[in-house]
Amino acid sequence: MSKARLVIALLSLSAASLMAQGAPKTAARAAGGTDSVIPIEQSLWDALVKNDYASFNKALGADFIYVSGDGAVTWERAKSAEMLKDCKTGKATFTNIQEKRVSPDLTVLTYTANSEQVCGGKKSPNPVNALSVWRKVGGQWVAIAHSETPVSAGAK
Repeated sequence: MSKARLVIALLSLSAASLMAQGAPKTAARAAGGTDSVIPIEQSLWDALVKNDYASFNKALGADFIYVSGDGAVTWERAKSAEMLKDCKTGKATFTNIQEKRVSPDLTVLTYTANSEQVCGGKKSPNPVNALSVWRKVGGQWVAIAHSETPVSAGAK
């Protein structure tokens, strides 16, 4: 799997600009209220922009499964800095955000991400449709799975 695809996975995990751009507060309430994972996604984005891998890993809470066209892999937080060292992450916008609470300790977040990101001199796919799954463990949300698919030309 390419480094760019792994990084876009992490970027896609972060719906931060929804909050940063002053999206209506009703979106967060409709998407899960005060226990929404959207602010966690925001902290992931903020950490990527700053290359703050300690904060990034803390926000993830656990290693997670990432699924791409190359297959499924486990993203190991201990390797985040190494995997992201050649990447520059900038502006991103997110649309079509939906948060579905499956149970009190399981939520699914979907959205479309448009991002400016370059890894090893190569631009990451843009835009992508993303899906993140979060589980509450010991009172804290942790990432357990993520996938994204480039938006088809007809859907752009």
